[in-house]
Amino acid sequence: MSDTSGQIDPDRSVGQGPAESQVAPPARPKRRGLRITLVSLASLAVFLGAVAVAGYLSVNHLAGDIHRTPVKVTKPVAGKATTTLITGSDIGPTSASKPGHGPASSGPIMLLHVNADGRAGGMVSILPETIVPVPGHGQTQINNALVYGGASLLVQTVEQLTHVQINHYAQVNLTRVNNVINAVGGVNVTLPETTKAVGHTFPAGVNHLDGRTAIYYARQPSLTEEGRVLRQQSLFRAVAARLANAHLFTNPITMYRVIDGFSSSLTVDAAFTNSDVVKFANQFRLMNSRSGVFVMAPTYTDSGKTYLSSSLAGQLWTAISQDSIAAFAKKYPYTVTPAAPH
Repeated sequence: MSDTSGQIDPDRSVGQGPAESQVAPPARPKRRGLRITLVSLASLAVFLGAVAVAGYLSVNHLAGDIHRTPVKVTKPVAGKATTTLITGSDIGPTSASKPGHGPASSGPIMLLHVNADGRAGGMVSILPETIVPVPGHGQTQINNALVYGGASLLVQTVEQLTHVQINHYAQVNLTRVNNVINAVGGVNVTLPETTKAVGHTFPAGVNHLDGRTAIYYARQPSLTEEGRVLRQQSLFRAVAARLANAHLFTNPITMYRVIDGFSSSLTVDAAFTNSDVVKFANQFRLMNSRSGVFVMAPTYTDSGKTYLSSSLAGQLWTAISQDSIAAFAKKYPYTVTPAAPH
């Protein structure tokens, strides 16, 4: 009798044996599930890509609508520090237009400086009534440079004064700053005491402002020139905190709203590209309490006029050039602008 125990039954070689009949069927749904997962992931990637492209095109369109003005600035270099000169149109109770009393007289003059590492920086304010040398016009209020020669003369004045290269210029229309405030969902400011402005009462402590009440907060008629600048700077600080903490740039919809708010309020130099608009908004986000420092150029008053404290101001200009505004603020804490101005 021949031994057939080692032979393979041809009827069982096609996977009908007990072992294969138990293993093969579960493998099919696994492979099917994997295909479904891969297709779903691919579809999601296509969808997210389409959203990203649509968001980019929308933001690019908004940025393209921003008003440009010819201003001579120094083109920023990749990997180097950047400084943007920011001014604000009038947000005060008056709107006269002669030198010393024009739209610039109540608006801030600020240097937004981002360090070379791109992770920190500072906002340096210069009181608009400060007497400085303005090229071609002698000693006069720095805001008069805007009246006499527009943004180009102001850039020239600031560069001559500080020896800091200006890479960009931006003017914020403060009568439309409500667009930015509303776009970020409102901002919080803290007041040390209860105050009233334009018929609105602001209680002591934290106040959540929408666009309308932000205007009231910044244009309180009883404020001094310095007080108005401090209020306006506190709004910029509040916007920076909101941008940093609310993650508004991680969502295409909220990012669109933010860029739309900025674009409707800005006039920028002609070299400002569409991508620079997003960078500008991100630089504001950088100026939060952890990464940025806010200081006021030190001044003194003589015969009712405001002048720079030459020695300290010189150290501040050097600090900007050396990416060390934070170190300057730590050494001279009284130059740091209060988070809760009166």
